[in-house]
Amino acid sequence: MLPNPYDHIPSSALRPISGAVGDVVFHQGGPTHGLYVVQTGRVHLERVGPDGERFIIHRAQAGTSFAEASVFSEVYHCDAVFVEAGALVRIDKAAVLAAFADPEFARTYGRQAAQQIQAQRQMLEIVGIRRAEDRVMAG
Repeated sequence: MLPNPYDHIPSSALRPISGAVGDVVFHQGGPTHGLYVVQTGRVHLERVGPDGERFIIHRAQAGTSFAEASVFSEVYHCDAVFVEAGALVRIDKAAVLAAFADPEFARTYGRQAAQQIQAQRQMLEIVGIRRAEDRVMAG
């Protein structure tokens, strides 16, 4: 079962995907097909730095979604890689865009996006604290 609001998407727009550790879900610069919900396992969203180093920009685990912004983009902005074997559901981009015609879907999607932004901003504030003890107290 998918979390709200994705549980209202028609089953014809859902594609199950399974992966082993190291399997790539999508590559940075690749065409977008939709967003994903992790059913089991874990997936990291990563970018490659100028010297080839990999930076984790998001950690997705069971019950969470990722690549939500891809429904508004032509290409993925990062790589998605399984770091723990598991199963995903890809929700087709066209189905998500069509679901925005439902005001309740749009509100819930927007609310979740706002909550993710707030959580990321809080994390950036904590990371910016110099002393480790202060970071622990802030988190």
